[in-house]
Amino acid sequence: MSHRAVFLDRDDTLVVDSGYIDHPDRVVLMSGAREAVQRFRRAGFKVVVASNQSGVARGYFDEKRLALINQRVRDLLAADGEGLDAIYCCPFLDGPDAKVDAYRRDSDLRKPRPGMLLKAAREMDLDLTRSWMIGDALRDIEAGVAAGCRTILIEGNGSDTSNAEPQPTHRTRSILEAVMIVERESASESEAERTRSKSAPPEDIKLLTEIRDILDRQQRETMHDDFSIKRLIGTLVQMLALVSAGWGAYAMFGDDAGAAVTRFALAGFLQLVVVSLTLADRRG
Repeated sequence: MSHRAVFLDRDDTLVVDSGYIDHPDRVVLMSGAREAVQRFRRAGFKVVVASNQSGVARGYFDEKRLALINQRVRDLLAADGEGLDAIYCCPFLDGPDAKVDAYRRDSDLRKPRPGMLLKAAREMDLDLTRSWMIGDALRDIEAGVAAGCRTILIEGNGSDTSNAEPQPTHRTRSILEAVMIVERESASESEAERTRSKSAPPEDIKLLTEIRDILDRQQRETMHDDFSIKRLIGTLVQMLALVSAGWGAYAMFGDDAGAAVTRFALAGFLQLVVVSLTLADRRG
């Protein structure tokens, strides 16, 4: 079964945005970020960062430096040996602000496009319809909606986004408020799933019910077949036996002793046949 995930923007969601962070020493966690990551993990989610990092294309730092910065983020967020499951970054930028030719291009990885989320889903076996995208910018919400996730916008920069499209599933003022929303909805979904499991019979009970129905149907068919063959034949033979006995009595009253004996013998034989059919029916 595919995993659920919480996708998080990096700057101003997990890390204080002090401009283009170009050195690991400049990484400072947002209030509640470390606790939030741990609570998402305890709730059963993979925790994945999806971040635009056009500083590479702008020439402020290279991908090796970016890897060191992201490792510092991982280290600060880790607790008891656990933290982020993955970090996905888009170093590309299209347009004149991109000073490094190798990174000057349009990319589906760059939010508001959902490329980073789709890539993570493929590589980590994630169910995007059961996942969340959380960030402080509308591009995070657009990427999440495009990927099929529920979304939470952390509002803190004072801009009015009430008329923006698409609208987030929820709005909060902090990462910890976002955690509470995810925890609450996750608990509700789990309770709904338990209720469905209780109302629906387990698979083994369903199988036993199907077997019982098949046996009942076969028994009814067998009873029908028995009645059609054994009992019908027995009834006909019984009638013949009675006719033979009556025929023998008629011969006896007519002083035809030989014929009477023959007919009574036939009636006796037929009666034995009836008894045999009855015993066979009971054994069946």
